[in-house]
Amino acid sequence: MNDINVREIKVTDYQAIYLLNQDFNPNLFSFSEEKVKAKIAFIKEKTNDIIFVYEENNEVIGYIHGSPYELLFSDSLVNILGFVVKEKYRKQGIGSILIKRLEQWGQNNGFSGIKLLSHPSRVQAHRFYERHGYTFTKDQKNFIKKFN
Repeated sequence: MNDINVREIKVTDYQAIYLLNQDFNPNLFSFSEEKVKAKIAFIKEKTNDIIFVYEENNEVIGYIHGSPYELLFSDSLVNILGFVVKEKYRKQGIGSILIKRLEQWGQNNGFSGIKLLSHPSRVQAHRFYERHGYTFTKDQKNFIKKFN
C-alpha cells in the first residue's frame, strides 16, 4: 500500500463510490448511482472540495472527501465529509494513506487543520483518528430539517 495509488476522484468512479457508500451504510442505497455520478460532477465543477480515491488494480477501494470549512471565529479548516475504505481492505493502511494525503492537501492550501464528525458508536474509527493525532473535542447532537 502506498500513496501512488491515490488520485483525485473522476466522475467515472461513481459506481465504485456508490458501492463504497453501501459498504459504509446499507441505508444509503436510495441515493442512486446516477445521483452519485451527478454529485461527483457537481462537487468537482462547482465547489472547492477535494475528493481523493485509493485505487488498486483499477478498483477504487476507498475515498476521503474534504471540504473547506470557514467560520467567523476560527482559522480555516478542512471538514471531512466522507471517508470509507471497502470492508475487506480495512486495517491495511489505506485509510492512513488517504487521511495523510488530505492533511497534506490541507497544509499545502493554507488550512489550519482538519475537523470531522464521527458517530459515538464508531469506536474503532475513533481509535484510528486518535492514532493519527486527532483529539476529541465535544459531544454534540446533529439536527436536520428536510425540505419537501
